[in-house]
Amino acid sequence: MASITINTNLASLTAQRNLSAATSGMNTAMERLSTGFRINSGADDAAGSAVSTLMEAQISGYDVAESNASMGLSLLDTAEGVLDIVGDYLQRIRDLTEQAANGTYGTSSMQAIRTEVEQRMLEINRLCSVIDYNGIQLLDGTSAAYLSDTGINIQVGNNSGIANIINLDSSLFASANCSALFINTDGRTDQNWYERGQGAATDDINYPTSALYARITGQVVELSNGTKYDYTDTSRYGEAIENRLYDPDNDGTGENSVSCITAICDAVYTDDSTAREFLQFIDEAIENVSDRRTLIGAYMNRVESAVDAIGVQKENIVSANSSIKDADVAEESSNYIKYQILQQSTATLLSTANQTPSIALNLI
Repeated sequence: MASITINTNLASLTAQRNLSAATSGMNTAMERLSTGFRINSGADDAAGSAVSTLMEAQISGYDVAESNASMGLSLLDTAEGVLDIVGDYLQRIRDLTEQAANGTYGTSSMQAIRTEVEQRMLEINRLCSVIDYNGIQLLDGTSAAYLSDTGINIQVGNNSGIANIINLDSSLFASANCSALFINTDGRTDQNWYERGQGAATDDINYPTSALYARITGQVVELSNGTKYDYTDTSRYGEAIENRLYDPDNDGTGENSVSCITAICDAVYTDDSTAREFLQFIDEAIENVSDRRTLIGAYMNRVESAVDAIGVQKENIVSANSSIKDADVAEESSNYIKYQILQQSTATLLSTANQTPSIALNLI
């Protein structure tokens, strides 16, 4: 049996508690509607908040990985663009050399061919020395990526480990200047530039660089088939250059140094025999550049595939995070209206409950 009391108004206390709950529920629904998130603090869902935080870190990491991959593509595209130009120059040098291999050209014509070839080679060297990407020299053979034989790692994943990187092979960053293309098969410039032809003096075979070897060393080379190469005269284009210092960087350093380009041109563009044999060197240089462009293309396709994969992975993580953290607007709208109605009705009832103790006055 309910009693009438003055000091304790149970109906008012109950109405106050329900009013507080309705107000709290309405404020929560309002917060979720205004932010769009179901979880706005750890108190909303402690476990869900922890999982969502980790997922957001992954999403941010995928954004960075996508940017890394895009930079890798830009680096490869920069290198390929220069190699494309170098390839065009090499083709022109080959055309000129094939002309020089025809015995109908006299000294003045040969000199004209030599002049253009020399300028083309100088431009190849210039391009290879100036092309860089974010301070990384791409084609002069001086980058740490090439000298350390480690290449360049493109981070395309969120975590550590080899599975999260794409390594660009160090051979992509080997020197593409003339000393590397025409002289040294490994792209380095620490060998004498005529080393490739030295086998001609001891091997009694029709070695493909016999004429060049004879031209460079000043020795008479006679092959088993009767072919003889003799450049022992003292004219400018006939003298041997065996004892002239070789300058691979073409910077004029060293006493009496002779640039690589000068050495090549002096040795090649003297008569049709040496020009004809130099065609093989040019073909190898063209093949070198072509192989590098092919490898770059393969890497570009791989990195682009990695970008696509990153996009898919990021989309999946975003979807999962959304299901945990995002608010259901329809549900929260219904909750807001519900708690708003409860708040208003409870406030009205609280006013009535507060007047209940006044009934006691009628009994006095």
